[in-house]
Amino acid sequence: NACQETSRPAMSKVLDRFETWFNAFNTFIAALVALSIGAFAILIPLDLVLRRMRWGELPWLNEGIEYALYVGVFLSAAWVLQKGAHVRVDIVIAALPKRLAMRLERLLDIMGAVLCAVLCYYGVVSAITEYVDQTLPDKDLRIDNWYMMVAFALAFAMLTIEFLLRFRRAGDADAKSGF
Repeated sequence: NACQETSRPAMSKVLDRFETWFNAFNTFIAALVALSIGAFAILIPLDLVLRRMRWGELPWLNEGIEYALYVGVFLSAAWVLQKGAHVRVDIVIAALPKRLAMRLERLLDIMGAVLCAVLCYYGVVSAITEYVDQTLPDKDLRIDNWYMMVAFALAFAMLTIEFLLRFRRAGDADAKSGF
């Protein structure tokens, strides 16, 4: 169909631009997470020095680090997946013929996208519930629970997108290799 032939390259360009933007966004998030970890490396010894010298303390620091790690780990997960730096076992894929291994990779990408989409849905539902209930954690540094659930839902939305982009990239590689 001639119409499909002309619209496919345009859609491919749109997806290419989206992927470029999404990768830049993930890199930005990863940089923020790295900066927060660097801040911990400075603030923890500073807190210890302040306590030792009896000049005061940073009572919010431990809980602030907990929140930052929670948000940082979840939101940077898509960047880790994009870089292939996540934990995975390639024994099965390495043992398979290339064509079958590529198909298995694509199947796993779709399964990952579906699982992450389901978790995103439950994160959104939980965020709405937490917002309506106005629940707060039992901590000194009290950040509404719904904010944490929004970070959870956003992280799984980003992972869903990354799995779909991986599926697309594997399909492009599959097409280029002649399979």
